[in-house]
Amino acid sequence: MELILNLLLPVLIIAVLTGLYIWFWVYRRRRTEQNQAESKAAALALPKSAPVVPFLEPISINFYQALKQALPEKYLICVNVPIEKLFDASKRNALQMKGQYADFVVFTPALMPVLVVDLFDMSIINLDRVNKIKNASKQILRNSGIPVLDYQYVDSCNIDELRRKIADLLNPLRKN
Repeated sequence: MELILNLLLPVLIIAVLTGLYIWFWVYRRRRTEQNQAESKAAALALPKSAPVVPFLEPISINFYQALKQALPEKYLICVNVPIEKLFDASKRNALQMKGQYADFVVFTPALMPVLVVDLFDMSIINLDRVNKIKNASKQILRNSGIPVLDYQYVDSCNIDELRRKIADLLNPLRKN
């Protein structure tokens, strides 16, 4: 009995521990290989590339170029600007304008907004709903001192007419 306790029991314990270690090692290795195979399959499912398209539609590009010509060079024009970013951070939540964007915003060299341009398209199906949402943001912009130019999408812009409209809006002597 003493021989069994002194010799066979430690060998048995070592054999069990070695078996558990080998089982654990094989299990971990299979699990790692399985995870790697899954990640490779997921990576293969993702597109490697996608075609790059212009940021703006051709009509918007034409209007951008006309607006650039109609303004002095010192002004900066930004496209698709979140309206909430134009206001003081402490007042943004009260305005409830998240998700609303200005089509074009004209900035001074000091990055102060001086004009917001809203392009509108008569082909929109639910024009009343869109106008209701946009009119609220336009009123807030106007009340804050930023004029809003409503301009209809057209294939070609008359630069002189655009200059006249901008001058009328930015004229400090104009009637409200």
